[in-house]
Amino acid sequence: MDAILIKLGEKLQQARKTVGLTQAQVESIIGINKAQLSYYETGKREVSITMLEKLASLYGFTLEYFMNNKMSTTQDFQIAFRAEELAIEDIETVNWAKTFLNNLCEMKSL
Repeated sequence: MDAILIKLGEKLQQARKTVGLTQAQVESIIGINKAQLSYYETGKREVSITMLEKLASLYGFTLEYFMNNKMSTTQDFQIAFRAEELAIEDIETVNWAKTFLNNLCEMKSL
């Protein structure tokens, strides 16, 4: 397997776990199946830039984080909330907020 894909897969899996999402939750939100996500996370398949943008946004990381060679567990920002269990609609709302904040931070850096 390609070392770059393996590194990217490790970052994707680490990011998903950092935000506390299961593969099933990501599947529901992004619209892919667990097998496809698993292939991405193990580096067995290439990830399109469009899919990588969706995953980065969902996890609260920049696209650049996944594109560089550094391994870090730090998100650009975090959204804190308390809940026993989140519905898909709640996760989608958090995803929207993360996307908005990512875009805002990007615009400020221009």
